[in-house]
Amino acid sequence: MPIAWAAAMLVGLTLPFPPPIEGRSWEDEVVYVVIVERFADGDPANNVMARQYNKDWARYEGGFRGGDLKGVIDHLDDLDELGVTAILLYPVMQNDEHPVGKFLPTGYRPKDYERVDRNFGDLAMLQSLIDAAHARGIKVILDMPIVLPGFEHPFQTDPARKDWFGEPTAYGVRRWKVQNRQVADYIIGVARRWKERSGCDGFRIDSAHLQPPAFWKRFVAEVKSAPRRERGGGRDDEPGRHRGEFLILAELAVNPRQIGRVVSECGFDGAYDFSSLACRDVFGKTKGRDVGMLSFVNREAHQFYPAPRRMMAEVDNYEDAFAAMADEPKAARTALALTYILTLDRVPLLYPGDELGVAIREVGGAFPPGNGRRDSPVRKQVQALIALRRRERVLRRGAFTEVLARDGLYAFLRADGNDRVLVILNATDRARQFAAPIGGIAWDACRLDDLLAGGVARPARSKASVEVKALGARALRVRPAQGR
Repeated sequence: MPIAWAAAMLVGLTLPFPPPIEGRSWEDEVVYVVIVERFADGDPANNVMARQYNKDWARYEGGFRGGDLKGVIDHLDDLDELGVTAILLYPVMQNDEHPVGKFLPTGYRPKDYERVDRNFGDLAMLQSLIDAAHARGIKVILDMPIVLPGFEHPFQTDPARKDWFGEPTAYGVRRWKVQNRQVADYIIGVARRWKERSGCDGFRIDSAHLQPPAFWKRFVAEVKSAPRRERGGGRDDEPGRHRGEFLILAELAVNPRQIGRVVSECGFDGAYDFSSLACRDVFGKTKGRDVGMLSFVNREAHQFYPAPRRMMAEVDNYEDAFAAMADEPKAARTALALTYILTLDRVPLLYPGDELGVAIREVGGAFPPGNGRRDSPVRKQVQALIALRRRERVLRRGAFTEVLARDGLYAFLRADGNDRVLVILNATDRARQFAAPIGGIAWDACRLDDLLAGGVARPARSKASVEVKALGARALRVRPAQGR
């Protein structure tokens, strides 16, 4: 996707102010994933682990290196300007404080389920972050590592709680034995307290596949019915208070058929569609997978997921940035992959660095000094794509129909009543021509309006093809010709 395209995309595209939080459904969100320890260091005074292991970082993987909740607050205006409507905050609970072998804690080894980790701040700081996000119309979802305890969780060595733990896992720690009613009550109580005290808008459940669906069914019902703190300190179970749906989202590392079954059975609001990561090879590699792989994973999604629009799609994951694995030109390939998930019928997840087309390795790396971030052509492209998704209901709620998957071109139609948008993605390093029937409409029986650059891409009753530039994309409104 040519970098010069960024300026054209911004013409006539204003960023719609999101409807109030209570007026938005999950499929309306554009989510930015914040891995707190990597994001930004707003308060160097709380860099406990960074100071302790400063001389020994080379010996370890992971660890809290300075990022904190104050750093997130400091950059909320930037995220608001980018256009995201929700942030997914990776675990903030008090973690283990010592290494296990070569691994330092990274958020998924909870030592104390009741406190915010001292490397990040405290509960008051978390509440301030959530209040500040809500003031900007941004939801906050908390990652909840409640399937497995940390190695230093005090219950691990409590003789009275020997039967609170199940079999060891691949992570080296035993999972909570939720078949024990006391354990289930404890875990659900932890979640209810975080909901009530923080005022967040939902939970992401890490490694949910490690616990049985019967537990999650109870968990979802009881946590959704629990009160939560409102901005200003009230609770949303008080008369006249309501802030929309409380989301419970699952990470389920199983196949799509099983994911769909568990989501339906347990009442989760959504889950990761890990199959969407196929786009990493399709768009990220010169000699990657054929676009037919996207055809396969989208057929699976519509076959097995109860509501594909409420599943989450990403181009990154926690460990591997898209830009780190992509071939050159990395920026163009990143922008193309993001165009895919921002026009697909999934909830898009962006990770820090995606919006710049770079892999972030250091704390604060997504916020270079000077105007490097604001002037980034990739950021302008991503901002325009987010604005397009927010403006066009059809891209959030419309049905999905594949149009073409051949010779490096992948095209699909999003349709909501008479509103139709055709998306064409070119995974090759040369310009391609596209002409094909669109969802039952003959190619020459419609006008195509360019939603990215503006203007008419092709007039009605013309048989001319449209060009899709190398590693480029088109988003075209389909308007049937009058009299057809």
